[in-house]
Amino acid sequence: MLAAWMLVAGSAASASSCPSTDVRVTGMSQSAMEGSIACLINEQRGAYGVPPVQPNADLREAALSHSTEMVNQGYFEHTSPAGVTFVDRIVATGYTQGASFWEVGENLVWGTGPLSTPQSLVTSWMNSPPHRENLLRARFREIGIAAVVGTPRSGSDATGVTVSSEYGYRAVEKANKKANKRKKRHKRRARKSRSHKRHARG
Repeated sequence: MLAAWMLVAGSAASASSCPSTDVRVTGMSQSAMEGSIACLINEQRGAYGVPPVQPNADLREAALSHSTEMVNQGYFEHTSPAGVTFVDRIVATGYTQGASFWEVGENLVWGTGPLSTPQSLVTSWMNSPPHRENLLRARFREIGIAAVVGTPRSGSDATGVTVSSEYGYRAVEKANKKANKRKKRHKRRARKSRSHKRHARG
């Protein structure tokens, strides 16, 4: 369901209000590349009536570690040679801590030369059904994107880029609301019984 995707071709880009969508990785900073990719993802989500995803530092931490490792170790998979999955990486950042429910997903892509532009990279995801499903999943509300110069085939390829995008959803607010309700019920019961009130204090 979350198979990796190697970019081998791009299709014509439609008009976009996002910045630098057709600029190759050699002409962009890392933050500019990641920002353009995020903008294009949200444009696609908006076109399909799906809420935008917001940047999340924990998810980007997971993405950056994976993109860097794939370039340095020369592999292109969701699971590392050491057996670490994308779920393992995201959980390790603390992203899921305190959530009553969470859901995460990952899309990977790499391209070189004319295929290293934000538009080509996002187009490749949209042309792949499992990646399009992740990109357009309405439940996902947060994202972390990391674009690292180099490719799994050649870490020294300055004309190439490897991108990990981590998607996430956390039901943190619901958990807090449930906790608050439990506290309120506890306080009401405490007011009714002195013994219960002493127990609550203890």
